[in-house]
Amino acid sequence: MYIGARVLKTGIAVTLAMYLSTMFHIEPAIFAAISVVVNMQPSVRKSLRNAWEQVGVHILSVVLAMLLGLTLGPNPVVIGLAVILVILLCNRLGWSGGITLGVVSIVFVLGSPTDQFLLHAGMRSLAVLLGLGVALIVNRILLPPEHKEKLFSELELLFRDTSTYFLDSIITFVSSASLAGFVAEQPSNLLQRLDGVMNLHEHGREEFTQQDNALLVERTIEICRGFIERGQNIGEMTAQRVQRRNAPDSPLPGEGVSAEYQAILDVVLEGERKLGFWAHKVSIGLTQPHAPEKAREDTEYWAAFDHTLDAWQSKVSGVFYLRAMMEIAVVATEMRWAGRRMKSLYDLGTFRHVGRY
Repeated sequence: MYIGARVLKTGIAVTLAMYLSTMFHIEPAIFAAISVVVNMQPSVRKSLRNAWEQVGVHILSVVLAMLLGLTLGPNPVVIGLAVILVILLCNRLGWSGGITLGVVSIVFVLGSPTDQFLLHAGMRSLAVLLGLGVALIVNRILLPPEHKEKLFSELELLFRDTSTYFLDSIITFVSSASLAGFVAEQPSNLLQRLDGVMNLHEHGREEFTQQDNALLVERTIEICRGFIERGQNIGEMTAQRVQRRNAPDSPLPGEGVSAEYQAILDVVLEGERKLGFWAHKVSIGLTQPHAPEKAREDTEYWAAFDHTLDAWQSKVSGVFYLRAMMEIAVVATEMRWAGRRMKSLYDLGTFRHVGRY
């Protein structure tokens, strides 16, 4: 069974907090343990920010509980009223993350005899502060989270694999005329890895500094998602195309595709090679310094593409060929999208700003 760093740190911090509580006679020690668990966050910065929030919630809850307990007396109705008030106040102050500990503080304080309110409030305040301090120190010193470094590494690999998946879908479409059957591959693994990268980004951005290119990270995640979705769409379209071409009522000639349509496929394949060049370039550029190129769309290529498409359209007609024309248009649109996005991504630089080039 795998034990993660956060699980290990939480166990050590809880043990340490309870030992310290016993050593300094801060009771109940369980309150310090609860504070540790709540504040052992995925990142050091988030843990620090959450600690200040918990201190505010705890002070607010203790003061509110003391006032209600001394004026109305401790009973279930008063506890319920105090819980409602602390939730409303926390939401109002933007401290929603500390509501759970606030409710626990109220229940602890209002569950004490009236003549022991001040003693219990003081003890619990010391306990929660002890727990917060232990959580911060352990989280900082013992295996501090490194989500950012892992994010950069995983995102670079994800870009390579998703761009390859997208480009392979184009190659499969081009070769669909020679396929007797085809089932579109579902990118389950890529989607799972994308979810993992997004989770790393959620935690890792807490560790970003001014030297990190946060915009590039966001745009890279976006284009990876686009490669998966568009590659999947082209794959499903290719499967339908293969089925339609091999159907008994297909009007295609026995010798295969015409010379004009083959010319279109050749142009699409040339475009795929151009995209492959940019995918390789961007993959290297994500981590290595380079100057922006401000590259524009390849107008000569797309002019040749339109000319070749016109030559084929002038010789065919009918619904069957209209479907093929629409499919070519879809592939061309996705290729234009990929080219523009990758060139823009390359100009954003590396995951870390390294000064002027």
